[in-house]
Amino acid sequence: MKNKLLLLLLSFFTAFASAQERQMFSGKVLLDNVGLNDVYIINASAQAETKTNTSGSFTIVAQPGDKLVVYSPRITKREFVLNEDSFKKQPFIITVNAQAYELDEVVMDKDRSIDAESLGIVPEGQKQYTPAERRVFTATSGLLDPIINAISGRTKRLKKEVEVERKQMLLEDVKYVIKEDEIINDLKIPEQYVEGFLFYAIENPKFKEAFQDKNYKLARFVMNGLAPEYLKLIAE
Repeated sequence: MKNKLLLLLLSFFTAFASAQERQMFSGKVLLDNVGLNDVYIINASAQAETKTNTSGSFTIVAQPGDKLVVYSPRITKREFVLNEDSFKKQPFIITVNAQAYELDEVVMDKDRSIDAESLGIVPEGQKQYTPAERRVFTATSGLLDPIINAISGRTKRLKKEVEVERKQMLLEDVKYVIKEDEIINDLKIPEQYVEGFLFYAIENPKFKEAFQDKNYKLARFVMNGLAPEYLKLIAE
């Protein structure tokens, strides 16, 4: 009995000491030397999560040896382990690369029977664009604009904006159909990780295809398989 009590006390003090060693860690996420907002910073070792602000800055509890995951549908995910040097100069700069996507059809409305065409706002059969798509169309039409914008890189940047916009639209659609309580209670995703899990799900091609085809039963089935993967990711 005494041995068991001693082991429990040792475990408690070890966990307490480990928690005490963690401190507030400041960093900044940059894409092409510009701060990036709404990027998830996950400390998988400490089970902590935060998001970058409008300037790309963040703070999170951490210590040397902790594994950080930097995630957003707009960028290529980064994972790395902090060391002693990571804490010497703060904010710790994290550079990321923009995510490349294959363009596909945009789902314009939850109810496809109600749109600008059916309301008589635009002629029947006329192609409709989102705001970001209109900017791309403007940049690639005319005689000189396509050449100038291609040289300056503006067209490439605008196309990335289209993809970000589409991802955000898809995310809102998913939130509308699959409620937060369902994700927490049925899939056992902690409440503070729900948003990150949804980003993780819409990056999966099978889930994305099923959801955009309105096959919500299949989408939920795929999401059920993704939940253990995501829980393992944040637990590593």
